[in-house]
This record gives sequence, C-alpha cells and structure tokens, in this order.
Amino acid sequence: MKSNFIRTLFVSFGISLALLMLTSIASYVSIHNLLDSAGWVNHTNVVIQKLEEILTTIKDAETGQRGFLLTGQPEFLEPYNGAQAKALQVLKEVKTLVSDNPEQVKSCTQLEDIVVSRLTRLQWLIDAKNQNKTIDPAALKDGKRYMDEARDIIRMMIDRESTLLTRRTGTMNKFATYTPILITLAALLAILITIFSFRQIRREFTQRSLLQQSLEDKDAETTRRIDIIQSLANKIASGNFSIRLDEQEKDGLSSLSGSLNKMAESLDDSFKEILDKEWLQTGLADLNNLMVGDQDVQTLTNNVTGFVAEYIGCQAGALYILNETSQLSITGSYAVKSDSRNSTLDLGEGLAGQCAVSRKEIITKDIPENSIYISFASGEARPGNIIDIPVFNDGAVAAVIELASFKRFTSSHIAFLKTGAHNIGVAIASSQNRKKLQELLEETQTQAEELQAQHTEMENLNAELEAQTQKLQASEEELRVQQEELMQSNQELEERSRLLEEKNQVIVYRNLEIQKKAEELAMSTKYKSEFLANMSHELRTPLNSILLLSRLMAENKELRLNSEEVSYAKVIRSSGEGLLSLIDEILDLSKIEAGKMDLQFADVQIREIADDMNSLFAPIAKEKDLQLKIEIGPDTPAKIHTDKMRLEQILKNLLSNALKFTSKGSITLQITVHPTDNSLINFAVKDTGIGIARNKQQLVFEAFQQADGSTRRKYGGTGLGLSISRELTRLLGGQIHLNSEEGKGTEFIITIPVKETEGPVHEAVNDMQESTTAVIPQNERIISVEEPVRERYLNPVKPSSIEDDRNNIQKNDKTILVIEDDTHFAKALRNFSRENGYKTLVAVSGDEGIELAGHFKPVAILLDIVLPVKDGWEVMEALKSNPQTRHIPVHIMSSMEVKKEGIMKGAVDYINKPFAPEKMGDIFHKLESVLKKENKKVLIVEENPKHAKALSLYLESFHVSSEIKSNIAESVSALKKEDVDCIILDMGIPDQSAYETMEAIKKNEGLENLPIIIFTGKNLSKSEETRIKQYADSIVVKTAHSYQRILDEVSLFLHLIGEGKSNKKDPASMASLGALHEVLNNKTVLIADDDVRNIFSLTKTLEQYKMKVISATDGKDALKLLQETPGIDLVLMDMMMPEMDGYEATRKIREIPRFRRLPVLAVTAKAMMGDREKCMKAGASDYISKPVDMDQLISLLRVWLYDRES
Repeated sequence: MKSNFIRTLFVSFGISLALLMLTSIASYVSIHNLLDSAGWVNHTNVVIQKLEEILTTIKDAETGQRGFLLTGQPEFLEPYNGAQAKALQVLKEVKTLVSDNPEQVKSCTQLEDIVVSRLTRLQWLIDAKNQNKTIDPAALKDGKRYMDEARDIIRMMIDRESTLLTRRTGTMNKFATYTPILITLAALLAILITIFSFRQIRREFTQRSLLQQSLEDKDAETTRRIDIIQSLANKIASGNFSIRLDEQEKDGLSSLSGSLNKMAESLDDSFKEILDKEWLQTGLADLNNLMVGDQDVQTLTNNVTGFVAEYIGCQAGALYILNETSQLSITGSYAVKSDSRNSTLDLGEGLAGQCAVSRKEIITKDIPENSIYISFASGEARPGNIIDIPVFNDGAVAAVIELASFKRFTSSHIAFLKTGAHNIGVAIASSQNRKKLQELLEETQTQAEELQAQHTEMENLNAELEAQTQKLQASEEELRVQQEELMQSNQELEERSRLLEEKNQVIVYRNLEIQKKAEELAMSTKYKSEFLANMSHELRTPLNSILLLSRLMAENKELRLNSEEVSYAKVIRSSGEGLLSLIDEILDLSKIEAGKMDLQFADVQIREIADDMNSLFAPIAKEKDLQLKIEIGPDTPAKIHTDKMRLEQILKNLLSNALKFTSKGSITLQITVHPTDNSLINFAVKDTGIGIARNKQQLVFEAFQQADGSTRRKYGGTGLGLSISRELTRLLGGQIHLNSEEGKGTEFIITIPVKETEGPVHEAVNDMQESTTAVIPQNERIISVEEPVRERYLNPVKPSSIEDDRNNIQKNDKTILVIEDDTHFAKALRNFSRENGYKTLVAVSGDEGIELAGHFKPVAILLDIVLPVKDGWEVMEALKSNPQTRHIPVHIMSSMEVKKEGIMKGAVDYINKPFAPEKMGDIFHKLESVLKKENKKVLIVEENPKHAKALSLYLESFHVSSEIKSNIAESVSALKKEDVDCIILDMGIPDQSAYETMEAIKKNEGLENLPIIIFTGKNLSKSEETRIKQYADSIVVKTAHSYQRILDEVSLFLHLIGEGKSNKKDPASMASLGALHEVLNNKTVLIADDDVRNIFSLTKTLEQYKMKVISATDGKDALKLLQETPGIDLVLMDMMMPEMDGYEATRKIREIPRFRRLPVLAVTAKAMMGDREKCMKAGASDYISKPVDMDQLISLLRVWLYDRES
C-alpha cells in the first residue's frame, strides 16, 4: 500500500513537474524566437529604408541639376553637392547589412556601378552648362536609362527583402500562435493528472483514515503550487517579466522558484537592453543631424550642449574647448548662470581640467553646498550629480563636456555621452578647420594683391629703363645722320638744277591728279548722299522687328514665359539696342572716313560664334525654305583671340547677303584652319544664289556701290556691307576673298589670325588662286579714342565722424542726410535740422554718404562737392543711378561756382559757401517745398499737335500732368503764369527757332534754372550738341525706347519715386487710360511693309490691344486690300517697298474720295532732312521713324482713332 502510494505520488508529481518544465522551456524558446524574428524584421526594414534613401539622394541630385540647367544659378546645386559621397556611403551600409545574402550583395555591386554612372552623367551635364556647350538630348536619355536601371535593381532588392520579411513574420506569428496553445494543453493535462492523483490519494485515505487529513492538506497545497506555477507561466507568456516568486517560502518550490525568477529576470534584461540601444542610436542620430552644416564653433557648441543636456534630462551643462594655450575655454553652455561660469580653466583645474588630464569620465555624486546651483523661477537648487566627459579628436583631447543633474547618471547615459563625444570632437575640429581655411584664404588673397602691386611697379621701372635706352639710341642715330648729311650736302648742290626741272614735271602731274581727285570727291559725295538715304531702311528695318518682339516677350503680359525665357528676351532686346547704337556709329560719316574703330580683343569660343549665327539665321532660312549648314573642321581650335562683335558683324553681313540673294538651295558657313598656316583660321560663307558677274566682283567691295538705289529696287541694301566687312577684316589683321560664278552661287572667305597680330595677313593666303581678294593696306590698324578724364574734387584728409541720430531713427521719422567734411559747418546744419523737427544723419566722406542714403532713404540730402574718398559729383551720379535713391531731393552747397552743373545733374538748388546762418532757413524752405509738392507738371513745346498729344497721354499714364504749347510766345507766357516743373522741347531737326525758344526761356527771370529736356529725331553733330547743352539739361534722341528715356529724365528732374510709376495713378487717370484702351479695341489696321518680320512684330503688338490687323507686302497689295476690305480704320504705310512704294500708294489712296480722311501713318527708317515733309506731301496723316517706339506708336494710334471717332 505504502509503495503504491509513493509510486502514485512520484508518477503524478513527476509528470506535473515535467509538464511545468516543458511549458517553461517552450515559453522561453518562443520568446527567444520572437525576439530573434523581431530583430530580423527590423534588419529588413533598415535595408529597405537605406535602399529608398539611395534612390531619394539620386532624385535630389537630379532635381538640383535640372534647376541649375534651367536657371544657371549655382544655389540650385546644393542638393547635388555631396550626393555621390552620400549615396555610396549608404550603399556601403546596405552591402554590410546584406552580407549574408549573396544575391543581394551582387545586386549591390550592380547598383553601385549604375549610381556612379548616373552621377557622372549629371556632372558632365553641369560641366557642359558651365562651359556653355550644347547639351545632346541623347545624354539626357542615357541619364534616364541609368535611373530606370537603378529603380529596377532597388525594386528587386526591396522585393527580396519583403519576401524575407514575410517569411520571418510568418515564423514569428507561428510561434506566437502555438505557444499559448502548448501552455494551455500542458495546464489542462496537469489538471487532469492532479485530479487523477487526488482521487487515488483520496481512495488511499478512505483505506487509511489516519492519513486522510494529511493527504487532503498535501493535495490542497499541491493544487496551490500548480496554480502559482500556472499563473507565473501565463504572466510571463503575456509579457510581464517583472513577476517574481518568494524563494523564502517553506513550500518546497524554492529551487523551481529561483529558476523561474532567473528566467523572468533574463527576459526583462533582454527587453531593457533593446530599449536602451534604441534610445542610444536615436540620440546619436539626432546629435549628428544637429551638427551637420556650416556652423561656427560658438553656435555648434551651444547647440550640442543644449541637445545633450535635454536628451539625458540634465538641468545644466557646459562645453569647454582646449585652446591653443592648452587651456579649457567655455564656448557652449546650457542653463548656467553667467556669474557661475569659469570662462577659462588650466589643465588639471576643477573637474573639467582633471577630466582632460585623466582622459576618462569623472562622476561626482556628493556636491558641496557652495558649488554650482541651478536657477529656476521660484529659486535655486543644488544638483545631485555631475559628470565630466572628455571629447577626443584623432586620439587627443579636444574638449570636455560637463553636465549637472538632479538624478543619477545611468549606464545608458554614460554610453551615450562616450559615443557622442567622438562625433562632437570631429564636428568641432571641422568647424575650427573651416575657420582656419577662411583665414588662410583671406591671407592668400592679400598676398596675391601685394604681389600684383609689386609686379606692376617692376613693369613700370622696366618701361622707364627701356625709354631711356631708346633715347640714347636715338641720340646716337641723330649724330650719325647729321654727319652723313654734311657729307652729302655738296652732292645735293650739284643736283639742284636737275631737281628744279623734275619739280616742274611733278607740278604738271600733280595738277592732273588734283583734277582727278576732285572728280572722285564729287562722285564720293553722290555715293554718300545715296547711302544716307538708303542705309536707315535696310539696317533699321530688321532691327525694328527684333526690338518689338523682344519687348513683347520681356513684358510677358500673358505670363506664358518663365523667368529664364523672359531674361532671354531681355538679352535679345539689349543686343538689339546695342546694334542700334552700332548703326548710329556707322551713320557718322566722319568716323567712317577717318577709319577709326575701337576694337576689344578677347578669347572667343568658336562654338559660341557658330551657335550665335545658327540661332540668328536658322529661323530666316527655314522661313525661305533654305538649308542652313554650319560646319566646324576637326582641327579647328576651340577658341581664337579676336574682337567677337566685329567678327560676328562680318559674318552677319555675309550670311544676310547669302540669304537675300539665294531663293533655293543652301547656305553654308565653314570654319576651318587655313590649309597652309595653322596660325590662321578661315570663315567661308557659301551660297547657291544668283552669283556675281566677274566684271562686278571688284565693284562689290567699293563703298555704296549698288545696282539699283531707287525706292523700288528688288534687293534692298546700302551697298556698304561688304565694304564695312572688308575694313573690319583688315582691322582684325586678315583678308577677305571672293569666288563666284553668275547663276551658280558665291563664296566669301574671311582669313584672320588665331591670335592678335601686329599687321594684316598676306603671305599665307597668296596660294588661294583664282579668287578676288579685297586689297588691305598695311597702314593704320586700331586707333583708340581716349575719353576725357573728369577732374575730381577730393579732400585728402578725412575728418573724424560726427555724432548724429542714426541709432534712434524710427520707421516714420523724417530724416535729412548732411554730406559735409567741414565738421563745424556739419554740426551747425545738424542742429538746425533738429530744430526744424528732422532726424539728422551726418557723413564726412562721399562713400559714407552713399551708404547712408541707400540704407536710411532720407527725405532730402545736403551735399558738399569737395569731399574725401568720393567727391560730390560721384555721390550725385551714384544717387541718381540708383532707383532707390534717385527721387531724393539733393541741395548742393559748395564754395565753387557749379550751380549749372548741379542743376543739370538733378539737384533741386544750389547755394554758394560761405553763407549767413539765416540762409539755412531758405535751404530747408526749398527742400520742404519740393517734398510737399505732389502734382508735377511738364510743359511740352511741339509744333505737331498729334505727337504732342501722344507724348502727353504717355506721361499722364504715369501721373505726370502736362500742358502743350506750339510756339515761343505761348510757351514763355505759360511758364510765367503757371507752376511748371520741367520743359520738353521737341526740336525735330534743330533749327534757329528751336535755339530761340531755349534762349527766350533762359533769359526770363525765375526760369533760368528750369530743367529743359530736348527731344530730337536727329543724331546730333558735336557742334550741335555743344550748342544745345548751353541751354538744355538733357538730350534724348528718338529711338525705339525714346518715350521710356523721356520718362526717366522727367523722373530725375521731378524727383519721382521710380517704383511707384505704374502704381500711383489716381482714379481719374486710370479711367482716362481705360477709355483710351477702348479706343483701340476692335479697330482694324492695314500694315503695308515688304519685311514680313516687321509685319509679324507689329501684328503681335497690336493684337495685345485687341486690334485686327491686315497685312500687305507692297503698295499694290495695300490698295487692293483697302478697296476689298470694308471697315479699315487706319493704315501703317512703309515708304520703301518694291513694285509700288509708300509715297505712290499714299497718293493713290488720297485719290479715292472715301479714303481722303482715312488716317495714314508713314513709317520709314530714313531720318534725313525733308523726309517728313516728303511723306506729308504724298498724303500721309502723320510720320513715325524706325525703329518704332511702341509707346509712341500706341499713343499716336489712340490720338488719331479717338479724333476720328469724335
């Protein structure tokens, strides 16, 4: 019985204990597998994140590169810079993470090659942009292919990792599912066994009543133990690792309780370790992100100290850096009182100093009472713990971090500080190195400037020595020549009789030559007159289209263009204006006859010249259905040293002629090295046009030679293009050749040196046989015209600064700027200004005055002329050229008589120094009157009422009122009666009446200082300009933008704020402007012009005002369309057209009764005396010259159409 009972007990409890151990082991294995699976899941997520980071880095590099290619601005390359290093570093990390997977490692290697190729392609495109190279679209396709391959590989790698993630997640879920089932089954089995044992024992108890009670107690105790074990297992399975059993209980479970407690502690420690590692890695990552960027040491250390203190929960902190004197200097702090900071510590001094010496961390727990305190709103408290951590860089101590906290520092905190200290050391060293590098760069630049100055001084000394040597040589040569002359004097006496006879023969020959020259001069005068009549039309007509279309694009009223395209249009417009200036120079016959031309030699890219020619002429060739070819030889140098503008002018002349005289076939520009001399380069322009007859091939190079110079010629032109090309080629040191056969085409070859030479090219081009060569004389090459140097009025001594109000000026204060180097006088002006309620700024030098004016925008300026650094005239020029300051009234004070000069430069008034103190009141009264006057008025003196009204409408749209007078008496009378601020005198062609008008105005008392702006349609000679400037303050020549120039000059003299020109219009002005816009709405205009470019540009402009445009290419078409199309409101008639010119077409229009009152505006590029009268005599209603000023044209259209309606 006893053995059965014992056997039963052993069996039952053995099985229960086995089940308990099995359950515990299963739980442990399950949890271990869960942790392992979680780690692999995190590993997979990190790999995917790194792969996406690589793709993002490449995309950022592409975005930065595209922004740079589109705008050309280097700041767009910031995302690109460092992209390759970052992408390869992340790729290296990915390769480390997937090192256990051969397939992924292989994919990483492929991805690395593709990433390097893509970034190399991006760099190539950036270099091409910097070098202004044309970007091949195929290069962009290669970049897209690399990007697509990178995406495919990354997607494939992510798919593999996702598959692994799915597999590992399934395993983890399997363990999480089956573990509770196993535990539950074990518990149920244990209960069944317990019940079975209980019944067996109870049966034994019934047999042995004495042992029954004891067996029942033991049974209850066993049940309780099993419940405890079951409860412990369930709580551990549910994640509660802090549960523990009491090992001291006398229940027989002490050893099992210890095992269970150890198991729970192990699990608890594992999870805490995972959380600590995550906390550590997050902190280090955030710290590294904080230290990224270009930060100085002070900012960096403050940011680092604050972040570290907040992250580990410290209440105060400081960062000491080891300086060059081996002392610790505090550079960064967090919540440390300024009076408790030891700014400098020696090594070994204090905790921080000892930490630097011992090279290990120091933790202090018992803080003395008189030590550091932490301040807060309600008081102070002493921290409980202080830690000092050394910061290393390259194995040496670079800094020490000291932190104070109420709580103790954990091992995680210490591990974070140790690991982060290395990164902090690297960041501090980087910041210090950046500062040293900047200092070295500045020092290097200073040394380079000093070396340049020394080099210049040495060159001057060498030049002086050479000059002295040449003088000595000249003296020796002079003595030798004198000796030879003495020896030859006897021989000369013998030959005098013979020479007298020869002189008589020479005189006869000279007389014949003079007669021949007189005939040539008469012919030259004839050619000159014909040139001046034809030149304007042929050169200004295409320029008119360029200026009009580029202006339309630059205004971008429909917002179809981006900012870069608008900038392109502005460049085109600027180039057109430059070309217009060049045309004006050509019109000056005296400069052409003198052969003076100022060349600017520089390195010029051959590809850039080819691109310029292609962009300029390809659209025209396409329009004429011609093929334009530009070919560059394989051995052609990348760049040459020449004048780009003059070379392109030559090529433009030749290509324009080729396009003009070619109706089918092709035009070719070939750029090659000369076949026999590598120091020369050939530019050959070939066409398949009409060709040039052999007997006229020399004639085409003569100035003004043209077969048909009438207004009805088939081919336009002045006959000057090839002559100018020949002369420019000569100045460039080269020659021009002609090969042509009538009916088959023409070839012009320009041969110039690759580098600048001292004379023209001759020898190397002699082998080009059977060609007509433009003969180039070897004399005069380049004559530079020196600009007169303006005298500067500088005071060599700069006085000390004067106390003023610059530090207490508020937003709405009225401020006056005094620019005066006399300190006593400046102080007197300052005090008087303050007494009148003005804040005052005082500048004792010109450069300081310019700076203060630009920064504070004073309401008025008092200016002296003689100043240190920059004189008063330089100050005036700087103020009036700056849109932010040009409106500020300037009152000049000087001891020199410069009143006229000051008024001409835009000053409101002038006073001569010294002056009495009471005169200060007059100065301020004048300034206040200018500041308080809001309505500005301009007097327009113009004989043509339509033109005067058009200009008046234009000025009124910018809030400038005006009055119109047509003769001297009316204008002087109006000036006496009314308050006029400025006069615009339209002189047309300067004549005696215009000078009388100006003289009459200046003679009247009170009007002598009134600004006069001359508006003329003629390029003035030097004498005319000098005479006009005796009376006028400014001269504006009528060009494509003359109305805008008029507005700028009026703004200067009336002190208008430039920024508000278009915004400060009163309601009445806006209403008037709107009504005038309505005048143009739905009106029909007929444009008659033989140049389709002009028609196109004018049409685009007028369509913006909702006008309907009909075009004709000659006078016959215009008459036909006028009779067939009803409702035409106005005609723009070009005067020079084939078939029927504008003069005849206008006369025929006036012969038709119903068109006698139709407005016909004559448009011509001729600007000769009598052209306007000739147009008006033919029947034109009004006259406007090319290039057309669109503001003037629109104003004239409004005037004529408004008058027609009324």
